[in-house]
Amino acid sequence: MPTSLTPSQRRIAESLAAAIIPAGRVFPAAGARTVAQAEKMLAASSVAGWGFGKLLDTLEHASLLRGGRFSRLDADAQERTLRRWENDPLWRWPLFVLAGVFKMTHFEDPEIYKAMGCVFEKGGPAEPARWLRSVHRGGELTSGETIECDVVVIGTGAGGGVVGRELVEKGLAVAFVEEGELHRRESFTGSATHARNSFYRQKGTLVALGNSVMPILAGRMVGGSTAINTGTCFRTPSWILDDWCDRLSTNDFSTDAMAPHFDRVERQLGVETARAEYLGGIARVVARGCEALGWRHFPLRRNAPDCDGQGVCDYGCPTGARRSTDLSYIPPALTAGAELYTGTHARRVLIENGRCVGLACEAKSASGERVDITFRARAVVLAGGAVPSPVFLLEQGICNGSGQVGKNLSVHPSTAVSALFEEKIEMYNAIPQGYGCDQFHREGAIFLGAGAPLDFGAMMFPFNGRRLSEAMSAFDRVASLGILVEDEGRGRVRRAPGGGPLVSYWMKPRDVERLQMGISRVAELFFAAGARTVFPLLPRVPVLESKSDLARFRTTNLRTWDFLCTSFHPLGTCRMGRDARTSVVDLDHQAHELPGLFIVDGSTVPTPPAVNPQLTIMAMADRAAERIATILS
Repeated sequence: MPTSLTPSQRRIAESLAAAIIPAGRVFPAAGARTVAQAEKMLAASSVAGWGFGKLLDTLEHASLLRGGRFSRLDADAQERTLRRWENDPLWRWPLFVLAGVFKMTHFEDPEIYKAMGCVFEKGGPAEPARWLRSVHRGGELTSGETIECDVVVIGTGAGGGVVGRELVEKGLAVAFVEEGELHRRESFTGSATHARNSFYRQKGTLVALGNSVMPILAGRMVGGSTAINTGTCFRTPSWILDDWCDRLSTNDFSTDAMAPHFDRVERQLGVETARAEYLGGIARVVARGCEALGWRHFPLRRNAPDCDGQGVCDYGCPTGARRSTDLSYIPPALTAGAELYTGTHARRVLIENGRCVGLACEAKSASGERVDITFRARAVVLAGGAVPSPVFLLEQGICNGSGQVGKNLSVHPSTAVSALFEEKIEMYNAIPQGYGCDQFHREGAIFLGAGAPLDFGAMMFPFNGRRLSEAMSAFDRVASLGILVEDEGRGRVRRAPGGGPLVSYWMKPRDVERLQMGISRVAELFFAAGARTVFPLLPRVPVLESKSDLARFRTTNLRTWDFLCTSFHPLGTCRMGRDARTSVVDLDHQAHELPGLFIVDGSTVPTPPAVNPQLTIMAMADRAAERIATILS
């Protein structure tokens, strides 16, 4: 399968790139450099590179009925063609994918950053640490080696990092197995391409298909998604916890019962309210708009006590200010005696006499040879996340007597609205998600800052061509708010032929209503704050120029495929419950059908928590550690 473009495809790509991103006030048009960078980014995946070439060929010929091949049209005809594709449900997604690649690679340029007053290079050398002696690359072990421990933990993110460290503190011998690598400060350069290829699961190409197309972004590294998120730390809302207690017929998840777990996690993470000096212009305009409307607004609480607002949280923190689990939980666990095995893929749990007794893993040596590693343990904790964990179980054909493994997927569909102001905002020089509005939280949507560096910021606009260049030329005056929806829709994670995840998701009418409500309310907020123009991330209605435009938008009949949504929060695929016929794990996180196997990650969350779930998962993991330690005692 080819991994690079043919000369014909490269010519098509250069034409499309230049049409999608014409020259702006301070930056050049996309062209050969943009395409070369795109090829470099896609080279990490032969499938992605092949698919990219096919999309180029498809769009090149899609305009034949309206004047000829795209690359042979004049600039005005190309502009009209782009707008027609943006409004066409059939062509919108192919264009969105291609445009996204070109936007990211074109604006990830030191010269463009400099011209627009942004800092390109981030990060610095990491300090030496003794705990690194307890980090081992699986591929450097001797094949056939057996490692003895009390508990082997698969994954080092919000679930695995917390439960493993707490079990070590309770005197148990713990081994962490992580399929990703350990990345430290020198890796967190602020580069979108490097982050995507090095830190994200499936290099950021994982998508859920159904009545929409929704990218699912998750980490694959030591620290998991905690190392590439915005650091936002919400406790689970009381009404959500009350609902869980009702569903599970327990008081274990009441606000009072969970408070000690939240307290302990917040202390370990150094959670505090975002500092005013690093909130940036988005806080000013959100506060102004909310005050005019009488809405609630607030700075967010984050696990980044030393944050200085460098604006690249999703690419890895370049200063180590955000206390992701690779900094806050894994090092103290290793210092206390745990061992970490990176680049090590969990293949199957070992079962003897109906009980889980260990884990079979494999890794690759430097020469590409397979290395088999066995962990013998009294318990295995599966903490891979809501997509990998069910695939792991389905691949081995275990723990699915209920038929619920992989089902009940919720994703918190998220979209965004941007707005152009007369004043400087410079969201790229501030905390990306530092301020919010929860006025409509009980109606199913919460609004949170959505700052981004130039390369990702260009993707916040659902249009291309001259409109995109005009908007990006004024990017220092753009403010963005994200909209997170508590979803009723559900999806499913299956094992794809040949392995890996196959994800489907179907939004429900109520989800569409909440998304449309969220967009209209954020637009209202921005207009109240003095915005000149509002840009919903909605190709069908990409620009709102006035309050009368907003009034018309509220009566627009939207469908699921009209929205451009992303999921950062897949949850619920190994649901917790008392009844083995309808759930996968019990209230102790132990698999109903396999004693000794515990699942401690976002897959066990009973329902969507309606907020960023990092702290919820970590508090549940803190609770789970107590239960596991008691069971093993």
